[in-house]
Amino acid sequence: MVLITRKLYFVKILAVLSVIFMLATPSGAVTTPMALVKEKADQVMNILNDPALKNNKEKRRQSVMNVVEGLIDWQEVGKRALAQHWRKRTPQEKEEFVVLFHDLLKRTYSEKLDLYGGEKIVYESETIDGNRATVKTRVINTKKGEEFLVEYRLLKKGERWLGYDMIIEGISAVNNYRTQFNEVITGSSYDALIKKMKSKAFRVKEPQKDAKGTKK
Repeated sequence: MVLITRKLYFVKILAVLSVIFMLATPSGAVTTPMALVKEKADQVMNILNDPALKNNKEKRRQSVMNVVEGLIDWQEVGKRALAQHWRKRTPQEKEEFVVLFHDLLKRTYSEKLDLYGGEKIVYESETIDGNRATVKTRVINTKKGEEFLVEYRLLKKGERWLGYDMIIEGISAVNNYRTQFNEVITGSSYDALIKKMKSKAFRVKEPQKDAKGTKK
């Protein structure tokens, strides 16, 4: 098995911190899924390419978070990641989990912003089927001759398109979180997961692939 390499670290940065799972326009106006993904991704790319922020890691991280902080439906992200365990939680427990998950994602991905290496995004296609949409993109590093696929999955809720998953080279980000949370809960307890998250001891593992590219 080999760990997903640096190029996929960047995709996670871009996807989770610029479009990730629950993206919406501030005004709530109707827009196409692809236009929405491109708008927010471009904002983050501009920050990452800003020479004035190159040597100021903390300011760059905070600038990225300022773009996406109010655009993410953290409860929906938490609900999908916790899956069947979400239904067993009280309203207070759900609220607590969402706060802790938000903190976990922020810590996990903001520290990886420094891995950005000038990658470009090509927007390939947009498919809309009722209230669901898929936006397919390619991320390209021309210097290294590398490229890889990223799909954004979105739902239309009211007048907004909201992302609910991203598929990186065939691997679902939501499934990655879900698997890890489930392992802790079934191997110990929900309280054990919360304890780990509160102590900041829980770290998100990168998904793995074997030589054939199959998720492990």
